[in-house]
Amino acid sequence: MISLLASVSAQVSGDAGVYYPQAVSFGSLIDPNINPLRPAGDFVEIQELVNTANYINTQVSDAQASVVEMAMGVPTDPTGVAGTIVPVAGRTDSHKIDLLEVAYYNQSILDTANANYYSAQHLLVDSYEENMDQMEAAIEMFSGAATEISKAEAIYTEAINAQTDDERIQLQNYIRANDVQIDQSTVQTFNQSLDVIEDKAQAASASLWASQDSSTLAMINYDGIATLSNMTNSTVAYDAWSDQMTITWDNATDTVLQGVFFNNADNIGWTQATTEVYDGFYNDTPPVSINEMYSAYSYGSGETVASMGSGYNINAKLYDPVQLVQDVIDVTNENPTTNYNNQNGNLGGL
Repeated sequence: MISLLASVSAQVSGDAGVYYPQAVSFGSLIDPNINPLRPAGDFVEIQELVNTANYINTQVSDAQASVVEMAMGVPTDPTGVAGTIVPVAGRTDSHKIDLLEVAYYNQSILDTANANYYSAQHLLVDSYEENMDQMEAAIEMFSGAATEISKAEAIYTEAINAQTDDERIQLQNYIRANDVQIDQSTVQTFNQSLDVIEDKAQAASASLWASQDSSTLAMINYDGIATLSNMTNSTVAYDAWSDQMTITWDNATDTVLQGVFFNNADNIGWTQATTEVYDGFYNDTPPVSINEMYSAYSYGSGETVASMGSGYNINAKLYDPVQLVQDVIDVTNENPTTNYNNQNGNLGGL
């Protein structure tokens, strides 16, 4: 039988010329503390880490106890030689650490660091669910504001039918008898909720789609591994105007992916996270070349769907919201002004 021991020259300090063999691999026939069967099944890398770390810790603990025992057993002077016990040959051999187990330990460290317990896909799906919740909350705000503002629909019906003096008087009486004015704050809630719904719909859709795209996942996972970031502390943001998906990290600069959904004829713009730690040590190599990172999203789909909707106007995107506020101020300050007094039902000044 081929010996499992590989003799390595290891000179013992103080005993010139005395050498002992050290085992490169003890194996199950040499060291009873080692289980020759490697773990199998789910999360095998963690079980391997548990087994090897426990073995190493046991070896160190036992070795420390034996060192203390031998150190205390050596007499300090000739008067104590009566009870001297010479340590048996090979007293420390069973405490030596199997180098193969250390190799398994280090490999399990790498495997655990790179395992997909919480990967980019989990992060993106969580972002999708969070944005969906926020969109639903905004829809509730929108629905309430829209119901309040819809009083204009009744006014429209009354006004368009006011063709005679009697019908105009009827319109006037309807206005006096009902609260038909629209509060500016309600309109602001209506408009703001539309912005939130749009933003959250974009972020939710982008996150869910990206969670199934191999290129997007590869880039995010790469940066997470390369920077040793805790992905559970990361967040996802998406801006449709710039078509940028931003991943924040807990210990590195942001990862920015530009051109995933729009204007994606070229490869995706990948602003990689920096502050890399142990570059390459954890096998942090992108699965494909950066020049091969292309989006599979169908360009122009969003605009096509929007153009099929009622009232969609692409030029509305160019409207300046700051100018909108000024327009409201200008209308309010027009002279002469006409006010409606809800308290006494009279048109005119308060």
